[in-house]
Amino acid sequence: MSGINASLSVCRGELAGLQASGAQLLEVIQSLQRRGRNVLSALIGSQPSVAWTHYPEDDAFDADSGYRYYYHAHPGPRASCEHGHFHLFAKASEHSVEHAGFTHLLAVGVSADGLPVRGFTTNRWVTNEHWRPAAEVIRRASGFRLDKPARLAPVNQWLQALMGLFRPQLRWLLTRRDEVWQRALQTRPNFFEDRRSTVLSECAFDLHRQFAWLDRLDGAPA
Repeated sequence: MSGINASLSVCRGELAGLQASGAQLLEVIQSLQRRGRNVLSALIGSQPSVAWTHYPEDDAFDADSGYRYYYHAHPGPRASCEHGHFHLFAKASEHSVEHAGFTHLLAVGVSADGLPVRGFTTNRWVTNEHWRPAAEVIRRASGFRLDKPARLAPVNQWLQALMGLFRPQLRWLLTRRDEVWQRALQTRPNFFEDRRSTVLSECAFDLHRQFAWLDRLDGAPA
């Protein structure tokens, strides 16, 4: 899973927002560390996670913003280097509070010590989502924010800052996702329900490399 930063484009006006999100993420991480915690222990507690169980149990959902997430871990090829992953969602309809469906924004793999290791997108059947084109998902993802539940404020803030910091990768992941499914549908009309296809796009999420990349962009001639 190679880095893609060299192929990403960031306008000068966006750079300040990415840096601000990075600073917010570091602040959350350091605040948790001062209490001997990380994003996973803040969410799950001190007990080992149970495979396939959602954390929190009924998912985190803010009815005011329409965003939702859950974390889970399960056996798989990445279990040795990735503890589990968050699935992030937006309410499928922005205009109806009664609409029960959700659109998947992104999945974020996390190491056992609570650091992001990759971002990825999934096929429709994985989360039973209301499928939307990349442009709409990117727009919805840009507003990701949960103020509830209040007890998970550090986790909510960690995810919000992460989404801001890795916004260029998010755009790439969703654009690549659409390229994959559009090509696949030409020969596999039932692709969205095909259990052989799970992850449609992925890339590394590396905090050190991301901050170094932003520093280089900041120092480049305008």
